[in-house]
Amino acid sequence: ALMTGLNRQWIADALLEGQAVVADSPILPLSWAYYDAIEHIGFDPEIAVNELKNAGYVLSAEGAVRSKDNVTLSFTMVHPDDPIHTQIAQTIQQNWSAIGVEVKLQAVSYESLFNDHLIPRTYQAALVDLDLTRSYDPDPYPFWHQAEITGGQNYSQWDNRTASEYLEQARVIADPNIRARLYRNFQVIFARD
Repeated sequence: ALMTGLNRQWIADALLEGQAVVADSPILPLSWAYYDAIEHIGFDPEIAVNELKNAGYVLSAEGAVRSKDNVTLSFTMVHPDDPIHTQIAQTIQQNWSAIGVEVKLQAVSYESLFNDHLIPRTYQAALVDLDLTRSYDPDPYPFWHQAEITGGQNYSQWDNRTASEYLEQARVIADPNIRARLYRNFQVIFARD
């Protein structure tokens, strides 16, 4: 629901002046390992609202924020305090407010983002950049393998054993066809989750 309720293409076009690619996978579309047949998530606030309703998140009579079991769908998102990240964060906040999700913004320096929030895992949501454009090898292991959850760069703490096994194998096999298949399998699982 949150992905469907976020106008990522507008962010790429308007705020990043077309200098970004909307990705549905941790492996970028121009990479040899990208799998184009994964589910592509577009912007559709109506679908997002329906997803939230189906998950039991409803609007109260007096408010514009959804809740479930008396717990409000509200969280704080930390983001870098520079102008472009602030604009992106504000757009995310506006997009999600339109579907009944409250996002409080906390602007912090890059140093604080990493040292005070990402590394100790003290955040509810975080806006971060991953620049993978300079690497021919798309190895997503550092960001998505379960071994990286504690002390590594898997800041989202995504924990999927099958996906981790594909990443492990893809790191040690030299055959590009087998590696492409392993990365395809990883991307399918990632998109599903």
